[in-house]
Amino acid sequence: MNKQERPKGMELFEITPVILGGDPTCPENKTWLTRQQHFEAVRYWNRVISNMRKEQR
Repeated sequence: MNKQERPKGMELFEITPVILGGDPTCPENKTWLTRQQHFEAVRYWNRVISNMRKEQR
């Protein structure tokens, strides 16, 4: 995807983070989110990753 395809006010987001096995180049692992949706998705994945790390200790 190039910058010309970017919908106004949207941010490109990896559905499954690379750290959890998501493919950084696969178009099916990407979606456009509003800024607020992006914040919420990042918070969600940060919690998931944090909990996984706590369980590994």
